[in-house]
Amino acid sequence: MSAKKSLLSGALKVGGALGVGAAGVLAGCRIVYDWGTELHATPAEQALTYPGDELMERFDPNLVETTTFGITINAPVEEVYPWMYQWGGTKSGSLSSEWLERVFGRMSIFNRYEICEEWQMPDSFMPGDFMDWDRSGMGCEAADVVADKYILAFSDIQHPPRARGAYAIAGGLVDDMNFVWGWYFIPLKGNRTRFLCHWKYYGTKDPITRFCLKRAILYCGTCMQRLQMEYMKKCSEGTMPVHKHTNLYRKIFGPYYYADPEVQAVTDAPHVRDGRYAPAVEEVRPAKMADPAWPPVDGPWDVDTDYYRERIPRAIEEIREKAAKQQAAAEAKIAALEAELAALQ
Repeated sequence: MSAKKSLLSGALKVGGALGVGAAGVLAGCRIVYDWGTELHATPAEQALTYPGDELMERFDPNLVETTTFGITINAPVEEVYPWMYQWGGTKSGSLSSEWLERVFGRMSIFNRYEICEEWQMPDSFMPGDFMDWDRSGMGCEAADVVADKYILAFSDIQHPPRARGAYAIAGGLVDDMNFVWGWYFIPLKGNRTRFLCHWKYYGTKDPITRFCLKRAILYCGTCMQRLQMEYMKKCSEGTMPVHKHTNLYRKIFGPYYYADPEVQAVTDAPHVRDGRYAPAVEEVRPAKMADPAWPPVDGPWDVDTDYYRERIPRAIEEIREKAAKQQAAAEAKIAALEAELAALQ
């Protein structure tokens, strides 16, 4: 009898410890969620329909979770948008807490708090490009890349990404899964930007899976999204310090660079482009690189209505200048190969 009592007592202790641990995890999720919601968008902004919402139409709206964040940045859109244009694991990172990404998510995320010209070229980012979160293949595919207006990411198990080694996020007990993750830019008067992030995901029919997904994605994701909003503001306003080790390496090894300093500072890792020739979203509707309907004229902002009339012509010239540099490099390579072929003949 004493052995049975001892066994029962041990089981109760283990069960109690597990119960306390589970309660602690749930409480922690709620705490970080409440902290993250402090940067939720205004009710009027949350009530808007955003580009990309139509990609969730096949789901029961009662099973779709939606979150919208907003922050005002004291910089014009053309100085904010480039940071999202170079977003991605093999580029400038998640622009959220890389420490939390690596420690808790075990993802290979390292942020770069500098605008890198290599990632700002006309062909650096296109619809269909894979926005990787980790070298395991986790991430999402770019659906729309609308310059100075919004970037929309898309993951759908019925329309998986085209990048080799990538996958659409799902799981063993998930009956279906789709999420859209969009970053939107509103030009405000006074050279300011209203930066919005709006994401939706399908929570699945299974109540246990839905409960777990909500804690993992909605609760913890809300915390990470708040950090991203704050990092974007600091990066755009020029108050986010470059990593100390980056500057240290430059001071130690910089004198031995053979490339010009301005070239060395803007050259880094490549990115995945497999899907740009057939974006997954085009199985649902065409990918976008322009959208005259954004921002909506009836939106709740004091929009600078002249911004895009002035910005778009300058953006076209900037793209032409960058494209000319790329064309010159291609022509130099062709000329070299033609000269080699002539020598062989």
